[in-house]
Amino acid sequence: MSSRDVSRVAAHMLTGLELPGGWLVVEKVERAKDATGGNFSVGYIVERKRGKAFLKALDYSFAFSSDNTAQILEAMTSAHNFEVEVLGHCAQRRMDRIVLALDQGELVVDGAEGFGNVSYLIFELADGDIRHALASIGAAFDYAWTLRMLHHAAGGLWQMHRGGLAHQDLKPSNVLTFGPASSKLGDLGRASRRDVAAPHDGLTCAGDPQYAPPELLYRHVPKDWAARRQACDMYLLGSLAMFAFSGASATAAILAYVPDAQRPQNWADSYSAVLPHLRVAFARAVDEFESGLPVALVSELVPMVRQLCDPDPTLRGHPRTRAMRNATPFSLERYVSQLDLLARRAEIGLYRDVA
Repeated sequence: MSSRDVSRVAAHMLTGLELPGGWLVVEKVERAKDATGGNFSVGYIVERKRGKAFLKALDYSFAFSSDNTAQILEAMTSAHNFEVEVLGHCAQRRMDRIVLALDQGELVVDGAEGFGNVSYLIFELADGDIRHALASIGAAFDYAWTLRMLHHAAGGLWQMHRGGLAHQDLKPSNVLTFGPASSKLGDLGRASRRDVAAPHDGLTCAGDPQYAPPELLYRHVPKDWAARRQACDMYLLGSLAMFAFSGASATAAILAYVPDAQRPQNWADSYSAVLPHLRVAFARAVDEFESGLPVALVSELVPMVRQLCDPDPTLRGHPRTRAMRNATPFSLERYVSQLDLLARRAEIGLYRDVA
């Protein structure tokens, strides 16, 4: 079977099938050219009487086309089972800023070539992700929508953190839109849970390296769970804010100012030794970010990004929270409130025509 021929691959043969729970698989969702992640799954639209939903089918054919079939198959299955467990944990705690998993199961597809088993998850159906929403805004930048999206993203992370979880892969394609003014976090496949080992816990960088905080790119892994996982989420939230207003992630903005000798692939010394260089690059990246902001938002968003994306993960967080005795240093509560206030101001027109 050719690696490009998926016509007889089980995960690609679900259209028209009826699944347990009353779901009918309506059509396959073609993978976007600019899609990131999700290389081992196939998407479908499914429906039943209550409406449509999105199905993610695990494509096991990747394991059977490799030289380490058993190892890769076990890794894929373990990752799927962990995601099911994390999604169940989120649903049980009613995390309303996390995309809801509606169903999950397994089936055997008749007529498939080779391995016919498919594991799947069914989620509430989103309109899209914020990359495309921001691209569609164009010149008519919508401050209210953007700030509300950031508020919802911060709220989703805060809910996860309070439940002992960290997302670790927050990026524009993983913030999904529902209607004109609602966003939720999706793709928990790289999440971490404080009290349950994940199959990917041993990876230095669990999420997309293009968005990863600098300490992970330099293979500096804090031993404390919160400093490694929740501080990573803080950085990713600040990076999302930079992306929303400038089109560039914090990681891309920082590395643009890092000399070649100090870039991750060329650095062999400690993270503490490269940190002064990163601080200089980060300061220049924030200055560039500030130059593109409307004046009315500079005093709010620039300090927030500086606090969330500090190159030293142990220093991230709100100064007032960090100064409190016995407080959780990586709490996002103040940022959730701050972004809510900014969004409310924008929704009544305070930031209109302020660029």
